[in-house]
Amino acid sequence: MANTQLLIIDAQNDFCDHAPEEYAPALPVPGAYQDCLRLAQLIEQAGLAINGVIATLDTHHMIDLAHNSSWLTEDGVAPPPFSRVTATDFLAGRYRLAGTTVSPEQNDYALNYLQQLEQMQRSFILWPPHCLIGTPGHNLNPELAQALSHWETRTSKPVTLVQKGENIWTESFSALKAVIPAPADPATQLNQAVLEMLAQSDRLLIAGQASSHCVKETISDILQFGAAELKRKLVILTDCMSPVSGFEAAVEQFFTELRAQDIRLATSAEIALELVSENSKN
Repeated sequence: MANTQLLIIDAQNDFCDHAPEEYAPALPVPGAYQDCLRLAQLIEQAGLAINGVIATLDTHHMIDLAHNSSWLTEDGVAPPPFSRVTATDFLAGRYRLAGTTVSPEQNDYALNYLQQLEQMQRSFILWPPHCLIGTPGHNLNPELAQALSHWETRTSKPVTLVQKGENIWTESFSALKAVIPAPADPATQLNQAVLEMLAQSDRLLIAGQASSHCVKETISDILQFGAAELKRKLVILTDCMSPVSGFEAAVEQFFTELRAQDIRLATSAEIALELVSENSKN
């Protein structure tokens, strides 16, 4: 039987547009809750044909370079979430780092970071504080977590959990590395251990949040840093991921590019039928 692995990217409460009781998600992605329900159903229906599961967890401290609460405008207030900061803005004083003891070295770092992003043709977006360590928002969606617990019980295998994003001075969208790795922090550099686990699969299912950011960048890094044969193993579960509002067109363009590379895009229902059929033959 084919070795089928499932990579779940950041399917956490703070990204779901439906909250557990008495909790308001910090960064809800429209459609994410239903995505999690469909993924949970796939795991329940075809879990015995899934050989391994890796689930990543976006993991942040309250202070974080990419949180809007870590910045101030020229008026001395926190900028609204989703503000975009440029190096020119920073030099002109329109935005500055918050905090009572910001050092010259930290200011130099922030400016250099913004300049590097612009050289990479990337925007720097300020997000609301999200997936904070120790909060309900950091947890996996409960229905998905229940399905994974059931999968562990049935298969006697543990889900591999991978945290990313704890370094407060760089962004970590991809499950494999930070946008700008910190030389002194191995956790921000290319995660060879995860890449090797993915390479062992015959079929690699990918789901999670959000398709416009963490999922997209993880897939891009798999294609860039993974072995050439890994590309033909990918299956993107299109109904188990959704984009951040305003980024829908970028995701459609990305999907078009994946199809052009002969990477398979499928629904969870299609894959469930295939896995159940394969499992019944063994």
